[in-house]
Amino acid sequence: MKYFSEITKIIENGIKGDTEKVYNYSVMLSKKLEKDNDKLRYDRLQKILLKYNSQSNENDSIKKIESSNMKQIPFDQESKLEIADFMLPSQIDDKNIFLSDIQEKQVNDFILGYENIDKLAIHNIEISYSMLLYGPPGCGKTETALKIAKRLQLPIVIARLDTLISSYLGSTSKNIRLLFKYIENTPSILFLDEFDAIAKQRDDIHELGELKRVVNSLLQNIDSLNSNNIIIAATNHEKLLDEAIWRRFSTRINIKKPNEELIYKYLMHKFEEFHINLDIKLIEFLSVLFEGESFADIDNIIKAVIRNSIINSIKIQLSDFVNEYFNYTNFVSKLTGELDKDREIKVRLLLSKKTDISDRLLGQILKCHHNTIKKYRNKIEKENELNE
Repeated sequence: MKYFSEITKIIENGIKGDTEKVYNYSVMLSKKLEKDNDKLRYDRLQKILLKYNSQSNENDSIKKIESSNMKQIPFDQESKLEIADFMLPSQIDDKNIFLSDIQEKQVNDFILGYENIDKLAIHNIEISYSMLLYGPPGCGKTETALKIAKRLQLPIVIARLDTLISSYLGSTSKNIRLLFKYIENTPSILFLDEFDAIAKQRDDIHELGELKRVVNSLLQNIDSLNSNNIIIAATNHEKLLDEAIWRRFSTRINIKKPNEELIYKYLMHKFEEFHINLDIKLIEFLSVLFEGESFADIDNIIKAVIRNSIINSIKIQLSDFVNEYFNYTNFVSKLTGELDKDREIKVRLLLSKKTDISDRLLGQILKCHHNTIKKYRNKIEKENELNE
């Protein structure tokens, strides 16, 4: 068995609890994998080693957190369930996030500002470090919050709305106070996802007086937040937020669905990660096809294709992504079951996405002769001329 010596040493020292030797033998194994061009296993091992390094460098901050009793997460008095989850920077996966240039600048400026709190304070400039992320689901709001925690090397406290919001009168406001009290003694990030659930407009006629008390409590706690702490909120329904809530956030970033350029970067990253070899032109076509979908949707399509490829031991082709796109977006519900009609429907959709796609490529995708595609294209072009 190849690498048996290193694996044996790793297991042996792991049982003994000698983490230093486990790490050293893992590095040796990593170097051999790199030398053998075993990129997949090398990359996976490198991620584990990098995570270990990050964890090792975190000892001082962990001691500070433990001394402040920050790991004792508060709980809802009625349900006895914790109202938040706690993550150290080392527990956050070092994932790439894909933002537009404007979004990237807003995030970087926010981080730079927090890193220079003391410098700003000398000039009597005190800023509340609060960020509101809004936009459709699956586009990277949670990943952005986690990335900020990772870059600033701050623990992140993620509110659990299922227990934070109580059915008992006044308990939700109390839980919010507990959450803010929990973070006040240690530099950290409080992340409130699905923020609209506790920050709706107070003039909503469908809501009871309890909502007003909750929003008032939220506003008071945000105002009292000290400069060492950061609050990041995320919502898919920004129009539901109370106007006063908007004013409490110094940075507001609209995380929209990715455009063609961002999708292309994302696909290149994912294809490299999973060792998928597709021609650049074909990836450009998929970037156009997937426009209008979220990163989460695109990720699901890619994983479905990979899963099918592994199970059936087949090489991944462009048509696999297109067919999975049809399935995932429920485009198949528009099909008739008749081969000729269904091909025409698919050609219409693909041409609506990219008009300059060649007949040969369309034929390759739909597994038919390019002359058949040409027949559909001519028919569609004639219809368009008549409609003009």
